[in-house]
Amino acid sequence: MLLCADAAAASADLAGGLLACPSCGTGRLRRWGRARERVIRLLGGASARLCPQRARCRSCGRTHILLPSWCAPGRADGIEVIGTAAAAALGGAGCGRIGQELGVPASTVRGWLRRLRSRAEEMRQDAMFQLGFIGGADPVLPEPSGSPLGDALSAVAAAAHAAITGYGFTRADLWPLLGRYGLARHLAPARAG
Repeated sequence: MLLCADAAAASADLAGGLLACPSCGTGRLRRWGRARERVIRLLGGASARLCPQRARCRSCGRTHILLPSWCAPGRADGIEVIGTAAAAALGGAGCGRIGQELGVPASTVRGWLRRLRSRAEEMRQDAMFQLGFIGGADPVLPEPSGSPLGDALSAVAAAAHAAITGYGFTRADLWPLLGRYGLARHLAPARAG
């Protein structure tokens, strides 16, 4: 799974043979059809239909799906929905109330929060690495929040803010950037087996 903050740019890079394979690191990806269509729930009861591109490495033969980073692999809800739930939980709201406000079952909210909490330290470390990479010589470091999940989300937000202020992204890119810098990858369900 390749998470793309700018899906149009990633598609153009794929067409131009510019994307390196994340599996072998040496091969180039080429178009290889499409993944199955899915419907992603967004805030306010809206939804988006998505049929992501697939790519295959010319060297190792592994396949990958180019997924916009406003989605989380294996989840039916967009990053904006799940991120809103996580922020509400950090603010003290319960899963039942959060689910009711977002139009999803409380058990779904519990599953998101359980997954994020179990991967909070890894997500924080990844986001801090990204912040150091994109934040330049003097990145603005997030303050401790008092919880591992809060610290992780603060680091993800700091990385997204650094991308917005330093690389020409806008506030409209906030949710895809939050997904790109940690939420999407760390929300992916655990693999069975």
